[in-house]
Amino acid sequence: MRVALLSDIHSNLEALLGVEEEIKKLSPDKVICLGDIVGYAARPNACIEIVKKNSWLAIAGNHDLGCLGKLEISSFNPYARKAIVWTQEKLSQENQSFLNGFDLTYKEANFICTHGSLFEPDKFHYLDNYSLIFRDFSVVNQIDEQICFVAHTHIPACFIWKADNLYRDYSSAIEISSKCKYIINIGSVGQPRDRDSRSCFCIFDTQKNTLKFIRLRYDIKTTQGQIIEEGLPEVLANRLSGGW
Repeated sequence: MRVALLSDIHSNLEALLGVEEEIKKLSPDKVICLGDIVGYAARPNACIEIVKKNSWLAIAGNHDLGCLGKLEISSFNPYARKAIVWTQEKLSQENQSFLNGFDLTYKEANFICTHGSLFEPDKFHYLDNYSLIFRDFSVVNQIDEQICFVAHTHIPACFIWKADNLYRDYSSAIEISSKCKYIINIGSVGQPRDRDSRSCFCIFDTQKNTLKFIRLRYDIKTTQGQIIEEGLPEVLANRLSGGW
């Protein structure tokens, strides 16, 4: 089985359209979205409609739940909070109901998906330092699934647990070893933060045990124009060009 994994679309329609087109070309058996379809950019309903139209599986991200009022947003930065309040006013009732149906995790035979962290998935911890990654592996090492796919930081990464040691693989194509456990961050479609402005998503081949990160350019200027036109914070537009 070949699985496409994407996340953190963040209402960026132009980025999602490019990823949708590439996924259609690759024709995977399954597509899973790891949350945060909405937030930050200016086309939340259109992005949700693409996920629905393609019948992609999806789980909840913190921005999705924040827009539903199911997660306290006081800890979000002021730009994120403003975008959430704006999105709450724009979301259709039908699309609110769609987001409301998401679970926090999704499991397959050899992998599990969550938005932020398998340790307290409802708290959406950022796996942005090694102490937190060690903590998550304490959970991953206790479950049957070999791979945990995450997102949330918007930075693609592969962390490997082998013989009680933690490693990081910086490759864009990874061979999955049966002797290891993995936490793999699949990056962001709509707001990459690794100083690479291109959209990022993954293709995982469960038969070949390979994973590939795919990067795509998109029409950033159009997305930036939409953000400014809707009166959202200008920084949310500016950051897209630099991938931060």
